[in-house]
Amino acid sequence: MQFLFPGFLLAGLAIAIPILIHLFYFRRFKPIYFTNVRFLREIKEETASRSRLRNLLVLLARILAILAMVAAFAQPFLPRGETADQGPKAVGIYIDNSFSMGALSRDVPLLEVAKMKANEIMDGYGGEDQFQIMTNTYAGQEQRMVSRDQARELIADIQLSPKLTDLGTVLRRQQQTLRSQSDHTRFSYLISDFQKNSSLTGDFQDTSMTITAIPLQAVQEQNVSIDSAWFEGPVLIARQANPLVVQVTNHGDEEVEQVRLSLLENGQEKPIGQLTIAPGATVTDTLLYSAQVAGWQPLELRITDFPVQFDDSYFLAVEVKERIGILVIYEGAVTPHLQKGTAGIQAFEPLFQSASQVDYSQFARYQLIILDDLSALSSGLIAELESFMRSGGNVLVFPKGNQTNLNGFADLCARAGARRYGAWDPKAQNVSEINTRSFVFSDVYTNARANLRLPATLGNYQMESSGPVNEEVLISYRSGQRMLARYPLELGNLFLSSAPLGEEFNDLVKTGEVFIPMVYKMALSGRTNHRVAYTIGKDREVELTVPVRKTAESLLRLRSDNEEFVPSQRYIGSRVKLGMEVGLSHSGIYDVVDDQTSVLANVAFNYDRRESDLSILGMEDILAKGFQIPDETARADLSVWVGEQERGIVLWRWCVILALAFLAIESLLLRFWKT
Repeated sequence: MQFLFPGFLLAGLAIAIPILIHLFYFRRFKPIYFTNVRFLREIKEETASRSRLRNLLVLLARILAILAMVAAFAQPFLPRGETADQGPKAVGIYIDNSFSMGALSRDVPLLEVAKMKANEIMDGYGGEDQFQIMTNTYAGQEQRMVSRDQARELIADIQLSPKLTDLGTVLRRQQQTLRSQSDHTRFSYLISDFQKNSSLTGDFQDTSMTITAIPLQAVQEQNVSIDSAWFEGPVLIARQANPLVVQVTNHGDEEVEQVRLSLLENGQEKPIGQLTIAPGATVTDTLLYSAQVAGWQPLELRITDFPVQFDDSYFLAVEVKERIGILVIYEGAVTPHLQKGTAGIQAFEPLFQSASQVDYSQFARYQLIILDDLSALSSGLIAELESFMRSGGNVLVFPKGNQTNLNGFADLCARAGARRYGAWDPKAQNVSEINTRSFVFSDVYTNARANLRLPATLGNYQMESSGPVNEEVLISYRSGQRMLARYPLELGNLFLSSAPLGEEFNDLVKTGEVFIPMVYKMALSGRTNHRVAYTIGKDREVELTVPVRKTAESLLRLRSDNEEFVPSQRYIGSRVKLGMEVGLSHSGIYDVVDDQTSVLANVAFNYDRRESDLSILGMEDILAKGFQIPDETARADLSVWVGEQERGIVLWRWCVILALAFLAIESLLLRFWKT
């Protein structure tokens, strides 16, 4: 047996106190006078013997009680090896504060249980040992060693966080900090629910650090989450219905019923319906959303679920347009029926510009650009059209008819991966088929073959036979040649017509049942470069189309009800990319404001849904990582287990129990043994 603090054994000299009390107090006699003591002689001898025995037992109980208390302060232990490690310790304690730790263990969140276990671990070490308290946030104070009292303060301040950290990253950061204490023995503790989604990836090897896992488990692993939501149409028009798709998942092993789904808009919550979801299943629900006014619309989808609630809301920020911007670039004069047709669509806001007077800086305002019978394209226009399409815009090309050379068109087609224009063919052709499976013509006709007037042409360009990688034929002739085809380019599309739009060659503009819905759906077919929702920690960059800043000192800010910060900023023409590496910690709707506090846009951020799946690693999986796990009895009071692991079998608790037992024996002797 060894002692952690052998100096306390000198306090054993305190046994002199009960001995002195015994010698000078119990040996005192009080004389009693009787007229005749002859009859009391036998009683006196018997009483004196019993009194001496009781006093000796009381003395022994007091001495043993003092010795037991002295031994408790000296902290005796039975070392597991030949010698005990009595040097200083460097202890790293990781407390998982991800959202899954908000699940309940009986009536207490797992995070509170983790804090209690961390304090128990520190109780098993000495007062001179150093500690590192680490969470998923890895703040500045978590990168240094602190005393036990400072560590308790850090633990008390830990709150749930949306950040996720791989356990391999946790161990490497612990290793880096603990190695700063070169003369200390290093220990690592991981307190977590050990979700499968955030478990250790790869192997971690460090023979100089003992790694102990403290797994925690919720009472009930049930959770329902809103995983995602999106609009089917890329552009929302005021007072027009647009399908909103919501995806909800049941991560538990039991069916959930009557999950209430609602939409919060402008402070008003509108019930949508109730869902019944099978165990482990994902369901989608579609609702029609119609904004009454144009502008940015912050939306929040909600479900009812308990106790894990971080994933019960899903935020969206969508820009609703009053009208769709259409730019028509012409040469000489605008095709008359094109001007009438675009002006007749109520949702359109057309603008007509000559090819020699085009303002490239305004391209971001439009959803569709139509090239109306141009004979040539300048290099500047080609570059701007390519950038426009890559950002989500759509370009519809009608070449000028009967030309021997279409300057610049080959370059535009090459950049978009499209077929190039070949020789002019003056032969008349009739359209035989419209691709109603494409987005442009889907849901337009109930019966495309019944009484539908199809266009005809009196000349068109032969398209080169070398096919592109990605092409969708929209309108084709009876000969099998393509009249109109779509070529996607990143977020946008290039629509190429083999025939001119002029009425002397083409009657497409006169077939309103084909031309009007075609142009309308083309304007809606590009994907907007503004996403309706982003994920904290996963999306590192947000791209917006905003007014160009006036000066280099003018910075955009993100502002919500909870926080405000300045992200990194990179301007590309009329677009800006905002860096989200740091500063974002709350889900919700953020305003993008300039130095004049004008709101330029809205951005929606949601928490990462990886924490929604509460399934955890089994004990055998954790042990396979090379971690040690205390048994269930040891996890009930980690301070005892830690002390035994560090020094051996700790005996000071038994010393305290013995001291109390001896004091109880003393009290019983004095109370019930009468002399």
